[in-house]
Amino acid sequence: MDAIISADETLFFWINGLAGKMPILDWLMRLFGDDYFVFTIVPLLLLFLWVGFRSAAQREINQRAVLCAVIAIGLTGLIIHFITEYGPDRLRPSDAYPDLVNLIAYARTDPSFPSESAAVSFAFATGVWLMKRGRLAAAMFFVAVLLCFARVYIGVHYPLDIVAGVAIGILASLAAFGILRIIEPLPTWFLKLIRIHYMA
Repeated sequence: MDAIISADETLFFWINGLAGKMPILDWLMRLFGDDYFVFTIVPLLLLFLWVGFRSAAQREINQRAVLCAVIAIGLTGLIIHFITEYGPDRLRPSDAYPDLVNLIAYARTDPSFPSESAAVSFAFATGVWLMKRGRLAAAMFFVAVLLCFARVYIGVHYPLDIVAGVAIGILASLAAFGILRIIEPLPTWFLKLIRIHYMA
């Protein structure tokens, strides 16, 4: 375990060592790595998927993707809460090594492990991909990967925190996909009901 932690910290310092050298890259990484980015962009994308297509067939596929993503994000939140409550209380890099970390964002006070932002972004991207594979899902994965890299770059997470978050997000999405299949036709009835009330 010590070897894994050592390798994790070595990779962190290599990535975080890139910070502070290119102002435009720092700005971009701060944008994608900000806590508010994922929790702002995800609801907006969910709304776009819900109402953003004219074709009824395409809209229904997108709405099923939204249902899968929402359930996955909910499961992710429960898992993250359980781990942070009962799991290892790992210090943020800036708390563990205050004189060595290039912290180019505000300091966080919650545990570093696992990364909630990574978990939510991959729960969303995977949930959409399971229902709707294509360029849009690929673009969401690209943004999720960029966000994960940014979290290490700005100094708020170790790579292992990110890997754990990604795994949680993907597993939560697979569980959500399975739940929707098991409870069918309830999702179909739900979509028909809200369509009657002009909400879809």
